[in-house]
Amino acid sequence: MNLRQFKVKWIWTQPREEVCLFSSALDGRVTQWHLHNNSLVHINILDFKNYELLAKPLPPPEKITLEGLVTCIAFCPNTEHVILVGVDTGALYQCSIVCSVHTLVRYSAHTSPVRGLAWNSHHSQIFLSCSVDWTVKVWLQHKMTPLIILDLGAAVAAVTWSPYSSSVFVAVTDDGRVHVYDLFVRKCKPLCVQTLVQRRRVVTVCVAFNPFHPIILVGGEKGYLASLKLSPNLRRSHRDSKGPDPQDLKEIELCKMERLIATSNKD
Repeated sequence: MNLRQFKVKWIWTQPREEVCLFSSALDGRVTQWHLHNNSLVHINILDFKNYELLAKPLPPPEKITLEGLVTCIAFCPNTEHVILVGVDTGALYQCSIVCSVHTLVRYSAHTSPVRGLAWNSHHSQIFLSCSVDWTVKVWLQHKMTPLIILDLGAAVAAVTWSPYSSSVFVAVTDDGRVHVYDLFVRKCKPLCVQTLVQRRRVVTVCVAFNPFHPIILVGGEKGYLASLKLSPNLRRSHRDSKGPDPQDLKEIELCKMERLIATSNKD
């Protein structure tokens, strides 16, 4: 590959199935890769420079041109053939990698390149986007306007949802700050903003949650990696004492997001 690959996403496969991953690149392609023995075989799924697709609903057919260069991708957690694609024009596309009519939705999301996308693992129709335009936006899958818009005061490098709470997410900005939000507690302000203090300014590029512990990893340029542990007040679970049994955590987390959707639609 001649051009830098922006994102790589591994796909879960059955035992004895070929290992599979997807990549997005600055040349406008979203590519599927299969590992055959010791070699990689690829298939171009989307080409944002050379492809015109039909958008739904039909009829009449409306042509959507896939413009821009791909900067990030994210797979829908409960429908693996549906992906979100962010581009450097600020637009988002919801696409299918198996249907002949690939483009399902186009979101006019940001005014600058999209840096990151993240689906909520507790509510399969909620996702985040972040951009160089300083904003993080919370979206409901088939709604054309965001539920929530947050201004972080600097270009946002990456976002990720918490695995233990449907309403908690973390965003990192180019100025080396880590922002922790809990949308169930308050929507407009972060619970915590932590600056990564080093001799030289840290330019962050990615962030990831540990799937089992309240720990996040923040990656920076030139191989920098920081590990941060969330304090107890940042990882509290919000349960109604008269609500469902604690074993029904999945339902509790889903209800939190449904309440967030209902209150955001009223704003």
